[in-house]
Formats: sequence, structure tokens, C-alpha cells
Amino acid sequence: MLAAVFVVLGFLLVTAVASARAGQKQAQPRKTQLVKLIQQRRSQVAGLDKDVRKLRAELVAAQRNESRRSRLDSERAKRLADLAQAAGTTALTGKGLEVRLSDSDKRPAEADQTGAYRIHDADLQLVVNALFAAGAEAVAVNDSRIVATTPIRAAGDTIVVNFRPLSPPYTVEAIGANAKGFGASEIAKRFNRWERLFGLGFKVKETTVAVPAYTGRVAIATAEPTAAATSGAGPAGQGN
Repeated sequence: MLAAVFVVLGFLLVTAVASARAGQKQAQPRKTQLVKLIQQRRSQVAGLDKDVRKLRAELVAAQRNESRRSRLDSERAKRLADLAQAAGTTALTGKGLEVRLSDSDKRPAEADQTGAYRIHDADLQLVVNALFAAGAEAVAVNDSRIVATTPIRAAGDTIVVNFRPLSPPYTVEAIGANAKGFGASEIAKRFNRWERLFGLGFKVKETTVAVPAYTGRVAIATAEPTAAATSGAGPAGQGN
């Protein structure tokens, strides 16, 4: 009877192993196809971003050529260029700061401390805000331009900027940012401390940086005068 029990157990073990291997073989092709599909989609998005930047550069060049025709056109083109710069739709190059952030290579002593050894979306938000406060005219994170409507969020373990997933390390480039002003910010002081305590990567250097154009959708809104304004009436029915 003991031998029969061992035979049955051996049969069940062999059957379980065979079933597990068969399941892995069936799942592998689907996993490979999914990885290929993700890579294709990322390549397509990168290609579209490149095309958008090229077209916008051509548009800027055409606007500059058109502005040479007359003084009125020149003034109008300048206003458009200022608006484009404010909207982030033109690439810029200039002196500024490059801030490089990276996860720690150290292992936390306890599982619940894992978050202290990684860069989070809130960290990037604070760094970007500190750079603008230090005088930055244009900022990009991993070549993704930051504009007024840019979301910096977490999607699981991934940080998403302008709805584009980023991979660490994170490089934040800021044109016009003052190194002394940024170094005096609270987030810079925190990262200097976190670098010593947790091994987080935090490198700041002054250099010439290139900030690409924003490739997302730019919403355009227009304002129209109200009936009271067109009739010459001011607040509370009083004339202006």
C-alpha cells in the first residue's frame, strides 16, 4: 500500500509539472506578441512626436519669412512668436541648469521603506516648480516640454509626463534657472539630505541646455465682448 501511495504521488507530481510547463509554453507567445506591440506603439508615438516638432519648426520658419514683408507683419509675427514661446510650441536653447535624479542602488532595511529609495512624481513636481521659481524660462523632463497644462503623475511604478511614460534616470533641463536660487530651495536641500541618507541620485550642473517644443495639443480659447461692453455700459450700468 505504501508503494502504491508513492506511485500515485509521483504520478500527480509529474502531471502537475507537465501542466505547468504546458501553460508557460502557451502564455509565452502571447507575452512576446504583447511586448512587440508595446514597442511598436512607442516607436510610432516617438515618430509622431518627431514629425510634430519638424512641422512646427517649418511653421516657425515660414512665419519668420512672412514677417519680412512689412512692418505690420513683423509686429504680428513677434506677437505670435511670444505666444508660441509662452505656449511652449517652439524649441529653445540657452544657458541653464541640468538636474539629474535617479533611484537609489541601496536596498531598504524594511519592505515598507522602499518608497524612500525611489524618485516619485511629487519629487519631479517640486523640482520643476523650484526651477521655475529660480527663474527658469523653459523646462523639460526627459525631453518632454513642461507647459501650463502639463500633468506629472504616477501610473503604478511609472512616472508619466504629458501622458508619456518616463524611464529613470530623470533629467530635468531648465533654461534661465539660477543655480544659487535653486540650491537655496527647500527641495534641493531635501535631496541633498536624501542623497546622504538613502543614496538617491541628485546631480546639478550649469550648462547649455536644449528644451524641445511641446508636441501635445494646444487648446485655443477666444474672448468676445459682452452686450454691456459693446453698448458702452460699465459695471452696474455706469458708462465708461
